[in-house]
Amino acid sequence: MSSFTVGGISTGIDYNDLISKLIEAQRQPINILEDKKSSYNEKITQYSSLSSKLSSLKSAVDKLKSASNFYAKSASVGDSAVAEATVSNTASTSNYTLTVTTLASEENEAHSGVAASTTVVNNSGTDKAFQYTYGGTQRTLTVTNGTTLEGLRDIINADASNPGVTATIVNDGVGATPYRLIIKGNGTGAAKTITIDAGTTLDGTGSTADFRATTFTEKKTAKDADFTIDGLQIVRSSNSVTDVITGLTINLKKDGVGASTKISVTADRDTIKEQINDFVNAYNDTVDLISTNMAYDSATGESGILSGEGTARNIQNRLRSIISNTVSGQPTDMNILAQLGITTDSKTGKLNINSSTLDSKLASDLDDVATFFTNSTDGIANQLYSYINTAISSVDGSITLRENGLKDIIENIDETIRNMEYRLDKTEQDLVRRFTSLEALVSGYTNIGNYLSSVNFSTRA
Repeated sequence: MSSFTVGGISTGIDYNDLISKLIEAQRQPINILEDKKSSYNEKITQYSSLSSKLSSLKSAVDKLKSASNFYAKSASVGDSAVAEATVSNTASTSNYTLTVTTLASEENEAHSGVAASTTVVNNSGTDKAFQYTYGGTQRTLTVTNGTTLEGLRDIINADASNPGVTATIVNDGVGATPYRLIIKGNGTGAAKTITIDAGTTLDGTGSTADFRATTFTEKKTAKDADFTIDGLQIVRSSNSVTDVITGLTINLKKDGVGASTKISVTADRDTIKEQINDFVNAYNDTVDLISTNMAYDSATGESGILSGEGTARNIQNRLRSIISNTVSGQPTDMNILAQLGITTDSKTGKLNINSSTLDSKLASDLDDVATFFTNSTDGIANQLYSYINTAISSVDGSITLRENGLKDIIENIDETIRNMEYRLDKTEQDLVRRFTSLEALVSGYTNIGNYLSSVNFSTRA
């Protein structure tokens, strides 16, 4: 708006206040549009919140819509000293007998030792080589003149092409040469052997320490895990076994005499119930957001921001329709949600869970409960997932389309307001000019009056 001012010295009128009030009166249509714009923005905000709630509901039903997701599993091991087990939903419920003959192990080679960790192992005046092979990969490392035992350790560890060994120094306190270079394989399995090779020129001659194969002792042998499951012999390079029983990971811990135990894979009804509870809570959160924003308050006469919104109403009705559907092919006592102990509150539309009824159904009819949710045609979870996926699509979902429509309305309002503000600014400038002219006119008349008042019009006798 303009910032022009006009004085009122001649008339005694506060033109600026008068203009301000006239302009404010003419601003009322703009104020109404601003209120509408605010309302539309709030609708967009609530639709965004609704989309977020629906996304959470979609995630919850995703855990129920397929058998592989629905059937949460748990694994138990009779003797945890022998093995541990973890399981995914893809594992079949069953019992297994595990017997461990040999654990997989890594190789460990120990050098005969030198006097101190700072002992120079190459004082020959020229570069020497330390050569070893690990798991079929040979490395020849340059050991420069003046390299100490610590330096040799660091050369091995810092090698960019290190095939998977770690060198350390251990002081065993035995004899005149207690500082031993230990080379340990990082992986297990019979193929992960360590050999000190003939290319090693640190041979104990020419002021070098001897690091040939004969000076190393194998302290631990690289071995495969050897075990049986239900009498079937299996060999693996690792003690963590993931590819023997689908969905089951077994971590072997003990071998030898007494290393036998039972592993049981069962349906985890507690987790399944928790997933159903998560679905109910996510559904209730969604329904509550819609209901709250569509409600009419008779005491205040005010309606929720989404009142009259067809998109919100359609979503509410579709959700209610899906959860009240009958699932075909189910037993007559297991084809509607209420028969699982999940009922709908007639006033709020929210779901309530009868925990004891649900527990009973999960215990006695788990497969039927699973099919109720996972049925590919009209399973509750499948229907909800499919509908929500469509409703919240960022391309043509009903919420996206409505939000885009509201944004278009807001853009039109903004354009209308800009035009009205422009015209109002012109009106204000015109008023300033008019009142300025009026003030000038009155000022002129006042000056004439003052002049006439000062003239003596009396005549001499």
